[in-house]
Amino acid sequence: MRFGLFQTAQWPEGTDQHEQYHNAIEQSVLADELGYDAVWMTEHHFTRHSITSDSLALLSHLAARTERIRLGTAVSVLPFHDPVRLAESTALVDHLSEGRLDVGIGRGYQWSEYHGFGLRLDEGSDRFEEVLDVLLRSWQANEPFAHDGKYFRYDAAFPQPRPLQQPHPPLWYATGSDAGLRRCAENGWGVMLPQATPPSTVADTIQRFGTQLQAVGIPSTAGRTVLARGMYCAPTDDEAVDTYVPAYRDTLQLAAQVSAPPTPVDGGAPRNPFQVDDPSALRDGIVCGNPDSCAAALQTLADAGADYVIFFVNLGGMQHDAVMQSLRLFADEVMPRFAS
Repeated sequence: MRFGLFQTAQWPEGTDQHEQYHNAIEQSVLADELGYDAVWMTEHHFTRHSITSDSLALLSHLAARTERIRLGTAVSVLPFHDPVRLAESTALVDHLSEGRLDVGIGRGYQWSEYHGFGLRLDEGSDRFEEVLDVLLRSWQANEPFAHDGKYFRYDAAFPQPRPLQQPHPPLWYATGSDAGLRRCAENGWGVMLPQATPPSTVADTIQRFGTQLQAVGIPSTAGRTVLARGMYCAPTDDEAVDTYVPAYRDTLQLAAQVSAPPTPVDGGAPRNPFQVDDPSALRDGIVCGNPDSCAAALQTLADAGADYVIFFVNLGGMQHDAVMQSLRLFADEVMPRFAS
């Protein structure tokens, strides 16, 4: 299995923004030193749930602070971006990181973010499709091109630089629908699976993706899915649960609050990826405990088909030193059990 971090840089009441950025960066640098495979940065706006408003800027900084770890967006919310500018920014970070960039994409789910930008949530799918179309075209353009769409218009766009990874950085699509999984299989994209879901749901989604891959001649899902998971590793189960679960529960509640529109939205709101339909099953959706317990939870996920897990460790209410200790303990005593 491969392991990475899923960073949000939350800003809890009573904390300092600058310190929160510092903590997220130092944890990511430590992950590089300890042998984790990747760090993925979220994108959020107008909320304490996350102050990573420009994930590519943070990843550019990490490109200079790290040596080998891959750097991903989880996700770039395409409806909020000018696609030509996004193509240029991602290509630049791809160069600065020596080709270590992964680009996770999604349409977003928080009504407050759409509302803050003056956009309609029910236009998210259309905007996503147009931005994705122009983004792919921009990355691969060999000459200036024109585009006259519903939301964007260009007369002679020729974005520079070209990505270092060709034809473009690996794309990962946040989806679980049959249509989304089929699209990923047909285009060679990876699938980003939501956190907090029980292992049975993870297994079902990976199995359905495997069916779509087989239909296009790809025999296995290996290396083609990334699963987000809450994680905290401590010397004892009691210490891990007492430290992590209350902070994780608060995070889920905050995410639900900021994502919900004040009134029903035409077309329906996207599913909140932090949503836990059965609160009693919360422990099934995280990796939390002593090293043996963490390893057992990961083995369950491995049995479900997951082979790449990124960990949500930097929650509001968690102490930075405790997160750093957890990352070290996990790297020392759990990661070697899953080395290939």
